[in-house]
Amino acid sequence: MRPIGARRRVLESLNKAKALVKIEPNTRLENHALAEAVLHQIGATWVALLRQIGDSHGLKPKDIDDFPDLLKQLSDRSLVSIQAQKLQSLINDPSFWWSNYQKHLKTIECPDESQSMKTVNLIPLGDDAMLELIISNRYKIWVDGLSTLVDEYQIHFDES
Repeated sequence: MRPIGARRRVLESLNKAKALVKIEPNTRLENHALAEAVLHQIGATWVALLRQIGDSHGLKPKDIDDFPDLLKQLSDRSLVSIQAQKLQSLINDPSFWWSNYQKHLKTIECPDESQSMKTVNLIPLGDDAMLELIISNRYKIWVDGLSTLVDEYQIHFDES
């Protein structure tokens, strides 16, 4: 079993995302802020999981900020990672929640600005009808998907 630090970071980050999903907002602004916080926490948990995978192969977690970093570090050391290969196949699967998360995150972080918008202080949400259920539940489906993935990886790390 690998050092507890990498595991703890993943699990703490995941627990923060789960806690954010449960908070009930009182206003539209609070809902939007919480939604952005959940999206951020999903991303932070993802990076923590990538770092845990790297750590399990003896890589420095601080050198891994995204999946290409993990792949580069593994390749530079001629290491083969079953976990990274599995993650690669999931990332390439358009039905996997990560691809929808990535697309949606871009619309939230850098929303298209309407040229006809007269009020400059409105918060452009850029919500897509297809994602309405996921958004209205403050991304709980994605957090649950991430939780399942983290649980699967923790079991694998426990066995190594």
